[in-house]
Amino acid sequence: MKSIAMDYSTQTSKIFFLFLFFSLVFVSKSFANDGRITTSVNFFKGDFHSAQAKAGNEGKLFFLDFHAQWCMPCKWMDQTTFNDGRVAELMNDGYVAIKMDIDETEGFNLKNKYDVQYLPTMLIFNSAGKLIDRIEETMPANKLLSILESHNNPQNRVTVTHMTNTSPGQSTSPSKTIKEDQENKELLESYSTSNNNRTFRLQMGVFDQYEYAFKEVNALRDEFVEPIIVLNDYHNGGVRYKIMMGEFESISEAESFRVIVKRDFGREAIVQ
Repeated sequence: MKSIAMDYSTQTSKIFFLFLFFSLVFVSKSFANDGRITTSVNFFKGDFHSAQAKAGNEGKLFFLDFHAQWCMPCKWMDQTTFNDGRVAELMNDGYVAIKMDIDETEGFNLKNKYDVQYLPTMLIFNSAGKLIDRIEETMPANKLLSILESHNNPQNRVTVTHMTNTSPGQSTSPSKTIKEDQENKELLESYSTSNNNRTFRLQMGVFDQYEYAFKEVNALRDEFVEPIIVLNDYHNGGVRYKIMMGEFESISEAESFRVIVKRDFGREAIVQ
């Protein structure tokens, strides 16, 4: 009887551990299939015009991300922001996203067309191809998600049929193309000159080497609680790292803080 009882106990233990094992496997697979854990943004593999046409045909917004192999903030966003399940789910559902390397021919031409001065720079177009937002900063997932959600509405998602038998840059309606180009140009100009909805920051330093910029960021974080970002300034074929601090709604607010930074901390800064 004792031997039988021991065998029964052993069998029960084996069944329990097998049940536990398969339960863990099931749970692991469930998490692996959860978009918030493993999903990343599915960037379109193709050229700019094909991606924009796809967005119009599917009634989706168009997201253009300018980057470069040497851009460390861009790589950080690839590893974090674009690998966030919430961002990926929204973008894969409501946007056609594409990356453009500014060191490659098409990316370089688009950089000039849209006057890209910093990396990363992200442009958002509605499904009709009109530029509706411009982002020039390293963007964490929560902040980018908020922006994406604000544009993901029926007004910006209208199915537009694009002619597939025309070459890139051509249209069956030249007057409409000229009008849209003019609207995009005016929007870019208004972005550069208008203070409405603009965020002002203090430029705390400019560095030619990322290592020095990184050290300066750490030093600033030890002294200040304001948000700090690093912008890549692509200038004369080289890269400069601009350290920007704070988020101010007006020039006067930023200037007041600049005075405090100079007076109390002995640090020079420029309002931008």
